[in-house]
Amino acid sequence: MDRWRVILHLDLDAFYCQVEHKRLGIDRNVPLAVQQWAGLIAVNYPARANGVGRFCDINEAKTACPDLRLVHVETIGNTKGGKVGAVEANKGTSKASLARYRRASFEVINVMKRFSDKIERASIDEVYIDVTALVDDRLRRSGDFSDGGGLEWSESHVAEGAALNPSSEHDIRLIMGAKVCKEIRDAIKAETEYEMSAGISHNKLLSKLASAMNKPNKQTIVPTSAVPSLMSTLEYKQINGLGGKLGDRLVQLFPGLKTALDLQGVPREDLVRGLGEKTAGWLQQLCRGDCDSDVKPNLLPKSLNACKSFPASELGAVKKWLLILAEELSDRILEDHEDFGRTPRLLVLHARSSKTYEQHSSQGPMPAKWAKERLFEHAMRLFEKIQGECLPCSRLALGAAGFVAEERNMKKLETFFSAAGEAEEARPVGRRAAIG
Repeated sequence: MDRWRVILHLDLDAFYCQVEHKRLGIDRNVPLAVQQWAGLIAVNYPARANGVGRFCDINEAKTACPDLRLVHVETIGNTKGGKVGAVEANKGTSKASLARYRRASFEVINVMKRFSDKIERASIDEVYIDVTALVDDRLRRSGDFSDGGGLEWSESHVAEGAALNPSSEHDIRLIMGAKVCKEIRDAIKAETEYEMSAGISHNKLLSKLASAMNKPNKQTIVPTSAVPSLMSTLEYKQINGLGGKLGDRLVQLFPGLKTALDLQGVPREDLVRGLGEKTAGWLQQLCRGDCDSDVKPNLLPKSLNACKSFPASELGAVKKWLLILAEELSDRILEDHEDFGRTPRLLVLHARSSKTYEQHSSQGPMPAKWAKERLFEHAMRLFEKIQGECLPCSRLALGAAGFVAEERNMKKLETFFSAAGEAEEARPVGRRAAIG
């Protein structure tokens, strides 16, 4: 583990609910959940305290919490005058849109960029930030902390079973990282009203685990001294990357094992036999809290997509859904072009057969005009190429890809990526020199 790195994981608490509280002016103490069709996709903490969970249906939620405020996500299709969400949402005639949450997410990102240019969006509501260079610079400017003087971390929790050593070079770096993290969270709260939980550690794995330890709206430090205790009780399926198919495979190979510490005891040859050399080596590192994965800046999406799953449908229904997807994709392309000055070169269609469950794809040049009618016309041409394999169809995805920045719009992209560099002009110093 590279203990000189300082990695933050920031997770917006019940983010969709926060967006709706702000948009509708609803007091944050009011129980609130965001609804999509008959289910819930976000539940705020007051509602959780009243027994409402994300897997409740609407009736269960209202029974558990009669005062629960329900807000449905925006919908596209089945609207009046082309306005999103203008009539009651209907799963059979419209699709959900997360547009307002994407916009709010970028508001948050724009604040973060002032602190670092190494930001990786893990999802719409969580990011990793590498603040190593900023910590180097802060320590260089602040002087010698090798005796622990002048440092305090009262606004941060420390993982259970561990203590920070203010005379340790590595822990000093985490303490300074926690100060930076608090500044980022405070700036986001002041400028957007959104609150988040955060984790501070030396790698992405530990910082993500840390951010979940003291929710909501708190931050937690996980020093290396916390790792043995943490791994002894942590169910390995809670580790990012060990859920899903790989987690199921581990259960099959090693029944009875539950914690990361349990996995540490599996002989390497057994891991190799069941998973292969590469995966076995990676797993051994992971279950010891070691992760060398870099924070990979990815603020600009490589593609924009609009998707919809539906009951098995013939051509007439496919046309209806493609028009709705074209409407959403048109809005997203225009918004992206306004924000970043980019132009997509490819229109991509994916369609799933309800008979074979196989997905088929077709792509072609993006039309010069991005109105929904033009996108729909071109999307139908793409579907005609694969409809023999796809009908009846149960899922469609229409996407824009192959983005290029027009020369006259390069300044928009330069401005988007330059904020962090302008905020910290000083060149990062050497690692050991950073602490005096």
